[in-house]
Amino acid sequence: MQSSSLGLVTYALICVGLLAASWRHPGAAIAGVLCMFGLEQWGQATTKFFAHHQSATNLVIGGILVFALIVQFFRTGLVLFKGYPTIGWLTLAFFLYAFATIQWAPRPDLSLNLWESRWPYIVTIVMLCPLLITEERDLHAANAALALVGGTLAMLLLFFVKWESRRIVLDDVLGNPLAIAAMAGLVVVILILTEPGPRSVLWFSLKWTFVAMALALIVRSGSRGQLLGVLLVCLVCWPISRGLRNVKQFAILTLVILFISAAVGWTMQEFWGGEVASGKGRWNEHAAQQDVSGRLANAMLMVDLASESPTTFLFGLGNSAAYDRRILGIYPHFLPLEVLAEEGVFGFVLYGIILVLTLRSCYMGLQLSQGDPDLRMLLGGLFGMYLFTVILSLKQGSLLVNLEPFMLGICLGRFEQVMARRRFDAQSDLEVTRSSFRYLADQPTS
Repeated sequence: MQSSSLGLVTYALICVGLLAASWRHPGAAIAGVLCMFGLEQWGQATTKFFAHHQSATNLVIGGILVFALIVQFFRTGLVLFKGYPTIGWLTLAFFLYAFATIQWAPRPDLSLNLWESRWPYIVTIVMLCPLLITEERDLHAANAALALVGGTLAMLLLFFVKWESRRIVLDDVLGNPLAIAAMAGLVVVILILTEPGPRSVLWFSLKWTFVAMALALIVRSGSRGQLLGVLLVCLVCWPISRGLRNVKQFAILTLVILFISAAVGWTMQEFWGGEVASGKGRWNEHAAQQDVSGRLANAMLMVDLASESPTTFLFGLGNSAAYDRRILGIYPHFLPLEVLAEEGVFGFVLYGIILVLTLRSCYMGLQLSQGDPDLRMLLGGLFGMYLFTVILSLKQGSLLVNLEPFMLGICLGRFEQVMARRRFDAQSDLEVTRSSFRYLADQPTS
């Protein structure tokens, strides 16, 4: 256990800062949810209270989110689920159907126990978080808070906790390296694809320090998928966020790639130098290929089992069926095929429609943000986070764990509505102006 005073003070400052930011800009509470597992491991690694009360951080972040929703209600007259996007309703229907499939799961008791532990996260992350996106400034606040809180946590977790191999020591247990790497990846995505802070020399230095620390944390945790995912997302989403229409933008992208490559290379040598030099361990290409093929084999085993009868083919084996020791004893680490096997064709079609509608929201957002660089960066950052979490769902976690892709998909739907409303208001104002000019032009001159 590291310094309790440092851990408790920084933990309190982060929580108070999120609460204060949520009072001014309720959208900032979204950052608390996205950084929740990083904050949780920081608290447990430095303070015995959090190590012995593992749900404390979840309750704190949940309380901040509820506070932000109350503030949003009094400031904007927020009505729950009013104007909720189609993506949101389909996502809720999908999770309700997944819950219903417990009835025919091979171990309903086991599936129900998993839902009992996960339903607060489903309500908090999937249902409530997107409600905070009502205006453009809500997304600005979420990005700024994610950059500051996530960047700070990345530095704290990198230098001020005890590590054992790729895991943080949490009192007498080891932490989850994938969770903190996922948080760090979101920080990198939002810092590179958007401008969450003021345009100043101080912020420029802090921004790239956060990027370097977050990348270092990903490498330190040995999270190969997160590292590959963040690099891929930044390249794919850069044209959405910044465009590549001139030499200057292309040069900036090249410098960003060089900076990331240098940071990753230095960190690999610093923490995994022996493995990299010998070609062994987690950063060995053969080992990575074996892990991927093993996960796909487990997922295909479940799909084959579900295909044995028309009923299970259509309606699935039942949610969390993979946890039955007669099947796998654990989830298959590949969400799409898990959905196909456990929720059947019916659930998989719902899942696919949600994915298509999310991509459509991004496309519509591109049309609505034409000529507005700030909106384009917000859209690029939001879609980048969504794509990053979707990539992670192809290599880790189960449906009940991979909640961020659904939350961010609904946020994209909400942001599309914000942009459409803004475009409509602008066109209405333009029409009023034109009508006024026509009226004045029609008046007889004295």
